[in-house]
Amino acid sequence: MKPLTTMAVGAVVLALGYGAADAQNGRTIRQDRQDVRQDRRELHQDAKAGRTDEVKQDRAEIRGDKRELREEVRDRRDDRRDLNRDRRDLRNDQTVRRDRQDVRQDRRELARDNRDIRGDRRELAGDRRELNQGIRARRTNEVRQDRRELASDRRELREDVRDRRDDRRDLRQDRRELAQDERSR
Repeated sequence: MKPLTTMAVGAVVLALGYGAADAQNGRTIRQDRQDVRQDRRELHQDAKAGRTDEVKQDRAEIRGDKRELREEVRDRRDDRRDLNRDRRDLRNDQTVRRDRQDVRQDRRELARDNRDIRGDRRELAGDRRELNQGIRARRTNEVRQDRRELASDRRELREDVRDRRDDRRDLRQDRRELAQDERSR
């Protein structure tokens, strides 16, 4: 498995784990809150009845339940922060993967442009030879046709050179974006 794919799968599994842990934390927090409410009711009843030892015990239980509640809330907050960080990392990994694909595509287009330019230059050289042969043989119709073909080939060559320049610029831009995204990981 490729490293990015492995990392993405790991992040998804981790996110699912955090989701399950978050649900469990939510249930535990609700239970701790219910315990605090129950202990307060008992404290109120014991205070009304004048049972001082039980009031002290109820207060100690309330303090313990509040402490547990704070710990559970802190754990839940930490889990959510970790989950958000993992989601951000996963998004960054997907951005890097897209940028790498863009760079590969730009390289393919650049190679295609280079082939087109080489072909245009060969055609241009052949048209020049034909033009020179036509001039020497004094074939005016062929000379006119060869000049038109030569002008057309020059236009194609200029277009291909322009395309290659644009593709080089795109490649440089995609490389910069890829480097920036890899640094921000």
